[in-house]
Amino acid sequence: MTTGSRVDFKHRTIDAKLHDATPIDFELAKTEREGNKPIIRPYRTGDGVLGVTDLFFDTLSTLNLVVGSLFAIRVTLFEDATIIAFKFSHFFVDGQGCYDIVRQYNDSLWGKELPKGVPPPGIDKKLSEMITGEDTTLVDPPEAGGWEYIRNWCQVGLAGFARIIAQGIYQDYAAKFGLTEPGVEKHIYLPPRFISALQDSCQREIDDLAKETGEQVRLSKMDIVNAWWTKRIYSSFRDSLFLSMGYAFNFGDRIQKDPSEKYFQGHYFGLYVPLGTVGEMKTQSLAQVALRIRKHVAMAKQPSVIKDNLEYLESIQGQKVIPLPKDGDSEGAPLFSSWNKFSFEKLDFSPALEAGSGTGKVLFNNSRIVLPLNIFWKPKLLFFNDSDGGIWCQSMQLPSHWKGFEDINEYERPTT
Repeated sequence: MTTGSRVDFKHRTIDAKLHDATPIDFELAKTEREGNKPIIRPYRTGDGVLGVTDLFFDTLSTLNLVVGSLFAIRVTLFEDATIIAFKFSHFFVDGQGCYDIVRQYNDSLWGKELPKGVPPPGIDKKLSEMITGEDTTLVDPPEAGGWEYIRNWCQVGLAGFARIIAQGIYQDYAAKFGLTEPGVEKHIYLPPRFISALQDSCQREIDDLAKETGEQVRLSKMDIVNAWWTKRIYSSFRDSLFLSMGYAFNFGDRIQKDPSEKYFQGHYFGLYVPLGTVGEMKTQSLAQVALRIRKHVAMAKQPSVIKDNLEYLESIQGQKVIPLPKDGDSEGAPLFSSWNKFSFEKLDFSPALEAGSGTGKVLFNNSRIVLPLNIFWKPKLLFFNDSDGGIWCQSMQLPSHWKGFEDINEYERPTT
């Protein structure tokens, strides 16, 4: 990984300050960070503002079909900051592997001992045969629970793959010519107080329900955030639209590993949580939507479900596979990817700095997922942490989706 043509490292210096070049104004006032309402940050454009391609010195392929180097680093030095851009291929690593490489790169700066690199165990043995653990909750049969997400929510075969790619290309160019809605990307910051208020309110409602049903469920922070976002996105959409919340599910913790060793492998697959129609969701409270998400996620994490999905993927190995929302309508299939499970904001690069030139702390992380042919999946949302305990969301949505955020303080709680 660190020698030869599979690794690419370059650096450059730009005579400017970070604020003048970054497309996102991520600096927040103390009142905004400690407030109880979300903050929208639209993208900045214009001369001197860096895009994704700029950060990699124009080395990103327009087609993005060839893997190229497995690992690339680009370092851009500004007058008052440094941007480190890491590039990986999803053929090589999943989100966890991406974070592990960045973290170990950081550990090497501190002189820490790194784990021994070994080949992945799934080369000579099927991943489905390596899943450990027993189910901790009742798993309904597929015909009753609809939990065979891979079977139910993907298109297999070259014809279907080509049709989806063609549809994506058409949507991209149709938007450029004004025939369809263009994608609009913004960042929204959710302060810690805002998230805590939603979580406390929803958990109280679920606890009250448990008094009647006896079912004890603890909602996670992301259950609440995902439910809040979904209700927001579709608040003004037609009631008949069927919703399927997609998310990238990692099953790596179900495979036994030696902590002194490290290998890289894609331990994830895309899942879709059926949420019913927009009309049904509008009648449900935020807590009820979050509970539905939590139950589906808990079901997806059961070893028997993971094994079943892997067995199916192994049965179609070598074929073209692409996620396909219900009825092929991507409008009702937001794709969520929770990168906030990776603590990029806690990394410290100070050993690489000259004395007195800065703190080395990570101020902002802007993870990107670039799809083949530069196709944008809409709506697509990536969540990552803020160093103060809040959550940033990088959101690619249609203008019609953004209408649901015009009155963004709907769920604001009174100040106490």
